[in-house]
Amino acid sequence: MISLARTNPTLGMTAEEAAVYWVLRRDRDELSAADQAAFAAWLDASEAHARAFRKANGVWDVFDQAEADPHLTALRQAALATPAPRRRWIPAAVGAGVAASLAAAALLLPGQLGLTGGPGAPAAEVAARSDAVPAVARLATARGERRTIVLPDGTRVTLNTDTAIALAYTPGARHVRLMRGQALFEVAKDAARPFSVEAAGRRVTALGTVFEVRLDPGRMKVVLVEGRVVVDRAAAGSELPDPAPTVLKPGQALVAELGVPQRVAPVDVGSELMWREGYVSLEDTPLAAAVAEMSRYTAVPIRVLDEETGRMRVSGVFRTGDAERFAGLVRELLPVRVERLADGSVTLARTADTAATKKSSPADVEN
Repeated sequence: MISLARTNPTLGMTAEEAAVYWVLRRDRDELSAADQAAFAAWLDASEAHARAFRKANGVWDVFDQAEADPHLTALRQAALATPAPRRRWIPAAVGAGVAASLAAAALLLPGQLGLTGGPGAPAAEVAARSDAVPAVARLATARGERRTIVLPDGTRVTLNTDTAIALAYTPGARHVRLMRGQALFEVAKDAARPFSVEAAGRRVTALGTVFEVRLDPGRMKVVLVEGRVVVDRAAAGSELPDPAPTVLKPGQALVAELGVPQRVAPVDVGSELMWREGYVSLEDTPLAAAVAEMSRYTAVPIRVLDEETGRMRVSGVFRTGDAERFAGLVRELLPVRVERLADGSVTLARTADTAATKKSSPADVEN
């Protein structure tokens, strides 16, 4: 009697898991004539299979084309180090993000990572000591709070205001899910255990690297400070076309936004990271957007009362956490009036004289 596992080695796998299986087997030149036939049958079975294989193969090409990069070379070697199957090859854990799955030698499976629960899950009470953080934990900051934590592998993560992450480490991989907010990761080097951060359907995979990930409604942003990272789609089953795996260089940012093509652009890393010191840098920013940014750091609401006021532009470096102080500085820079309402909120509205609109210099820093 012929075993189904022998005739169909990917039986029971998802399309993404099977695609990883076939890419690794083909790269090792391990396919017999029977395997070739099984692969062709699997590939022809559905368009979902073909789409998953194209994606997995595209990710593999990123590593093939970057042999001079020690980070990507180590990721590729980690995947190839996965033992070859004897009969039915079932990954110990295969992640939904194919790029991260290949990079981590097919060792991530969301169900095994313990990443259930949403932003309302309670934060773990931890100190900034590596032995105080369990391998599976949820860490969070309150509005206006910043916290730096040393993870079990020595990686340092700094959480900005109102941020929550879920941490899940396995023997073969280090995985974090950013559920809300903004975090800076200073990744400890470990070629055998790639480090990945998942947010809004994207996965950022690295080895020894410094990078920031920020999650806003409908928008996700990655800023690379040092090293290299690969950014790829993490969520499976989307009907949207998958973006090509993207390798970022230091000083670049990737922005993925609903309804807008993914884009990569150079950024001023120093300005991007000023939040670590309690400041926000604004450069010719619409007042409505500036108010939204500053409101992330304070429980006191700041509101712009009309669209014309919201379109006024402001530049400068402002201290976070004090709504009234920010509003007072804006009043000095722009023709607006400031009111404190009974409910504690602060409002901004244009004055009668809007003919001369002042701006602060980008070099102006609030002391």
